[in-house]
Order: sequence, then C-alpha cells, then structure tokens
Amino acid sequence: MNAGYLSLLLVVVALILVLSGWKDILLRGMTPTSLLLFFVLWIVLLPLSFEWQSIQFSGSAILWIGILSYVFVSMRGSLLRFHLISVSLLLSSVYFFLKETIHLMPTIMIWNATFTTALMVGVLAAGLLRQPGLQIAAITAALLLGESMSLYAHRDTAIVVIGHAGAQDLWWLSIFTARAVSLLLEAMGNAVRGMAKRVADRLRIRKP
Repeated sequence: MNAGYLSLLLVVVALILVLSGWKDILLRGMTPTSLLLFFVLWIVLLPLSFEWQSIQFSGSAILWIGILSYVFVSMRGSLLRFHLISVSLLLSSVYFFLKETIHLMPTIMIWNATFTTALMVGVLAAGLLRQPGLQIAAITAALLLGESMSLYAHRDTAIVVIGHAGAQDLWWLSIFTARAVSLLLEAMGNAVRGMAKRVADRLRIRKP
C-alpha cells in the first residue's frame, strides 16, 4: 500500500464513526464543532505546504502544531501539563528508536514497520493517558519530535519534510490504536468491577 492511502482510509472510517453516533464513546469531551473544524482543516490544509529554512512543512504538520498548541494552552494545571510533556517525550523516544532500528529487528515486526510503531505508540498512549484529547496531543507531539529527530539525524542524506504521507499514516493508525486499546481497557475494568461487586454482594448475603 502506497504511503498516504491508509490515512485516507482511516479519515473516511473516522468520519463514518463520528457521523453514526460513536463520538460520545470514542471521543468523549470533544464537541461536534471542534471535530467538524478538524476534518475541514484536514481536507483544506492537506494539499498545502511551505518551506522554512530548508525544512518543508506539509499541511498536516501545520494542523498538528495547531492541535498541540490548542490542547496545551487549554489544559488546566501545571501537573497535567508536565505529565503530558513527559509522556510525549517518552513516546517520541520510542518512535525515534523504532524508526531507526526496527529494520535491524525483523522478529519484533508485526505486519510492517508502520503498523508495529503505531501499535507500540498507541498502546503506551492508552496506558499512560485516559482522556482522548490528551492521547491525541501526546501522539501528535511524539510524532513531531520523533520525526524531527530522525530527519535531523539524516539531514545530509534526505530531504527534510515534516508531515509527509508516511507520517500521516502513522499518526492516524496510532490514534485508532490508542482509542481501541482505551475502550478495551475500560471494558475490562468495568467487567472486573462488576464481577467484584457481585462477589461482594453474595458474600454479604451469606453472612449470618
């Protein structure tokens, strides 16, 4: 599959899920207006790009920077900001490590390098952050930082492009993974709590 096709497919899937009423389950806390604005900006900015000091920024990178800035500014509490920054740095380190070394460790690869990286980044984001907005912000920051480090490491042999089609695939796949894992963990937690409650009720009834 060519780079960019996966992100296009996931955009369509995300639109279908949001319009079919899954927003309150998948993206709690996000307003319909903000989601509509995001999809409109994604469609409008995707074909655009600009160059700054020999670094080319795609339209998706511009939108990612905007998302990250908005989430960080709108957050309440220094501790939560520090937690988001620390998680973002961890995820960016994982992303950079996998991007540079995964071709040397084919045994850990699941399907392909993009899917493996997205799976690990998404699972970590779901395990360390609960709110969908914070998960998206952490993944966005990790992708921007990790991609920047990788491009800087190969600045003499590659054109520096932030937000290329492959990065778009990875971003969307990481977010889908994070939300899917979050829902799975939430369902497992509810099941365990329900089971513990039923056991406690039965023990309470049996007491003389």
